[in-house]
Amino acid sequence: MDRIQSRMKYDVVIVGAGHNGLVCGAYLAKAGLKVCVLERRPLVGGACATEEVWPGYKVSTAAHMLGLLQPRVILDLELQKFGYEVLSTPPIVQPIDGAGPIVLWRETDRLAAQLARFSAKDAAAYPRYVDHLAKMGPIFRRLMWEIPFDPAVMSLRNLRDMAMFAWRNRGFVGRFHDVTDLLTMSAYDYLGRWFESDAAMAIMGYYPAGGSGQSVGYHTEGTAYFLLRGQLRDSTTPAGGTGLVRGGMGTVADAIRKSGARFGMETRVDAEVARILVESGKAVGVALSNGDEVRADLVISNASARHTFTSLVDDAAVSSEFRSRLSAFGGHATAFKVHLAVEDLPRLDGIEASGFGDGQPSQITIAPSVAWLEQAYGDLQAGTPSRRPYLTVQIPSVVDPTLAPQGRHLMSIYGGHIPSGPGADHGEGTKQAVTDRVIETIKLFAPTWSGAYLHRHVMLSSDYEQQFGLPGGNPHHADLSLSQLFFRRPVAGYADHRTPVRDLYLCSASNHPGGGVTGIPGYNAALVVLRALGRGTP
Repeated sequence: MDRIQSRMKYDVVIVGAGHNGLVCGAYLAKAGLKVCVLERRPLVGGACATEEVWPGYKVSTAAHMLGLLQPRVILDLELQKFGYEVLSTPPIVQPIDGAGPIVLWRETDRLAAQLARFSAKDAAAYPRYVDHLAKMGPIFRRLMWEIPFDPAVMSLRNLRDMAMFAWRNRGFVGRFHDVTDLLTMSAYDYLGRWFESDAAMAIMGYYPAGGSGQSVGYHTEGTAYFLLRGQLRDSTTPAGGTGLVRGGMGTVADAIRKSGARFGMETRVDAEVARILVESGKAVGVALSNGDEVRADLVISNASARHTFTSLVDDAAVSSEFRSRLSAFGGHATAFKVHLAVEDLPRLDGIEASGFGDGQPSQITIAPSVAWLEQAYGDLQAGTPSRRPYLTVQIPSVVDPTLAPQGRHLMSIYGGHIPSGPGADHGEGTKQAVTDRVIETIKLFAPTWSGAYLHRHVMLSSDYEQQFGLPGGNPHHADLSLSQLFFRRPVAGYADHRTPVRDLYLCSASNHPGGGVTGIPGYNAALVVLRALGRGTP
């Protein structure tokens, strides 16, 4: 990666080497454009990064699981040639009140048999529920790839785009009410249509009630959408399935960088963009914090929409109305991550009788009841840290020993909630308190674990904002609420990756379909640019 300033002019300069910026750059370079990607930090990947937080430990400090990177991106860019490798993981284990650890088998019949311990009705309903989501998945997968139109514009081009959208998604009509329910209902109410036992509701509702990274609870409207997470990627293609990435999530970003480099994409680290240059209403390049300028025919920002227009673009370049609408685009995250370097691992009480078998789970979900999830969110609503947080206890070194020195392990623990936003205390005292509470919570279910650690690293929402530029620490840049989806993301009238500044585009999680390591905003931004240049499709 070149750290030396070049005086050449590029076709495209991209602000930020997060995975979407790299995907966008790689596709544009593949199409023959001269592309330069600039990254403020000393490594690529943005929030999809692996960092040696302590000597010998490779820590995925933000994104920690490969669940949504789209097969089209993997196969088009041939990432498997450049170090991309997904490792399958053992099934997740979740302790349930009064029942001990439950193995969340991937096989429908095996998990249904587990649910039969709590309710015969739930056991019978589970295969139907899985089948229902499997039928809804393709509808939402197609919608994820759509470039939003503006329904308020009646131009011939826009009318054509709307007509083509309607034709491509004509299957949506027959499922209109199902789609609407998933976008508007709470996960609790939606799951209540299928299941009756507290155990089933705690298991199925864990991710939408906490794991999505947003400040939401089980009863928050719109959280039913997150039940579809496992259906938003087709894992039957040659791109393979989901799991942990060998070497950590930064390997994904580096594979994209290497793929783009063979087409001539240039990537520079330690190259902070201080300003996007706008002349006569047109983006013409960027100025770096060291005073250098990098000129280009057009600029694409992989930074958040908010950062792009409040910090990088001069006020005079866009209207006050646009800025006002953009100021309403947001949402604070209340999740945290605690990374621990340890010598001994927690052993769940009762794991031997669970059917899991020998060995150590690589992921333990701690949410033993619906009340646990509700209380964690209730504490947040009262303005206090969750007394008993929900936790995703991931131990990636069980699957990939290269992540930690021999004889030691890495634990990456994701959970919530911690109050965030103005006035929130995210100092060292809070971080130690979070660590202590996490260890106490794990020991409730693994009482023989010492809880001792060699190193500790804590990330709160303010850290995600400072280190990765995530507004409010939100991995989606702004909540995936109904008012901030599709043609209203990030701002009505500018959801198609274009901006009020000519030849300035966005390709980040601020765009549809939001955050997560999908690669879709990067791909779609490249598609918009290539069409504007008359170059066809990526």
